[in-house]
Amino acid sequence: MDARILAALAYIERNIGEQISLESTAQHVGLSKFHFHRLFQAEVGQPFYAYVRRVRMHGAAARLKWTSQSMLDIAVSYGYGSNAAFTRAFRSYWGVSPIQYRTNNDGWSAEEYYEGVSLQTPLQVQVREIGSYPCVFRRYTGPYKYVQDHWRDFLARLPEALRGDQSGQFLGRVYDDPRITPPDEIRYDCCYLFPDAEDARLKLDEVQEWLVMSDAGLYAVVDNNHRPRPRPEVYAFVLDVWMPKTSYRYSDVPALEIFATSPVEANDTWAPACTMLVPLE
Repeated sequence: MDARILAALAYIERNIGEQISLESTAQHVGLSKFHFHRLFQAEVGQPFYAYVRRVRMHGAAARLKWTSQSMLDIAVSYGYGSNAAFTRAFRSYWGVSPIQYRTNNDGWSAEEYYEGVSLQTPLQVQVREIGSYPCVFRRYTGPYKYVQDHWRDFLARLPEALRGDQSGQFLGRVYDDPRITPPDEIRYDCCYLFPDAEDARLKLDEVQEWLVMSDAGLYAVVDNNHRPRPRPEVYAFVLDVWMPKTSYRYSDVPALEIFATSPVEANDTWAPACTMLVPLE
């Protein structure tokens, strides 16, 4: 994906609660409005405003399911000035009102939705404060079963200065729950993380154009390296079982997957060997 469109996606997702316009986003990435509009649709597969609407509606749906926030709070979080405006937009997109979406749990059970997933065996969950680090990233779209292919492609495209290096870490950024987002629209970022913000390679042109900062904050952390559990089982346990019993609530920044070994090998099954972090607020 074009580096300027990657920067636009990061800008949209970072400012999703604001009044984002095509013009301001084009200006942010240094393109004319008309060139940006054509390039965005070619690279993303959706017009600009359709993509913004999709990110807002899927984020709002997640908050309806995973938090007890008021409709107005959710509306404001995604750039709507009133309950009425939010409800109209939500009903137009999902076909039901926000209240109906929140209360209808038909097909929502992870154990019914995913074959082979069980939430009966508890996971050890720790809450940690995580810092923000610069990352070289690429955006991939498609079902989570293709994550191994995503990583294989990412490693092949890494800037030469980073290939074979053992000092960095590989980080996955997970955006979407398949119970909400259609498989072909699921977003996943493959990232090379720089633990040292003073690393001289950060100034290289071929590195700078792909940079993004990971999200600092509180995370529910699960070590899935030993006897790994399926990806959906870990996330569903934290969100559906563990979190409702705590004072924490869901945050809509990406979940993180930190790989201690090769991310290709770690993702050779649907039970990835990694440390999995679910964002909290």
